Amino acid sequence: MTPLQNQYSQQYGPGNYVPDVFIQYWGMRVMAYLAVVVTLIGLWGLWLIRRKKLATSRLFLWVATWAVVLPFLMNTAGWLLTESGRQPWIVQGIMLTKNGISPSLSTTWIAISLAAFVLVYAVIATIELLLMLKYSKKPLPPPRAAAEADAPVPAVQY
Repeated sequence: MTPLQNQYSQQYGPGNYVPDVFIQYWGMRVMAYLAVVVTLIGLWGLWLIRRKKLATSRLFLWVATWAVVLPFLMNTAGWLLTESGRQPWIVQGIMLTKNGISPSLSTTWIAISLAAFVLVYAVIATIELLLMLKYSKKPLPPPRAAAEADAPVPAVQY
């Protein structure tokens, strides 16, 4: 046992006060390494923009399409890092998570708030799905003529 574990066990009672080092170690590295990857992809894109080759670089467009999941993975790794490193504390050294329940909040209110969140997110997901289906069925614009190939392309075109 570590001296800190001994001190906390005496001060707060029995329990494991040492966070899971494996999750801490890899959560931080996944978050940091993926941030470097996203930065490099962005710099690659800027380089292609300066060379006016962004729209024709098949490799970059393929990588960028699959890289869309990286911020989600970074966010998840950061969340795991934060939450596992905080356990078993709500406030470090002051309040344990087992003491963090609210005695004035009934199970009914928890169920109502959970149902409300699920309903709101279901409505938002349905609207997003309908919008994606609507715009994915629209026909593509006609291909540009050779003379227009070097003309700038707007970032967003409706």
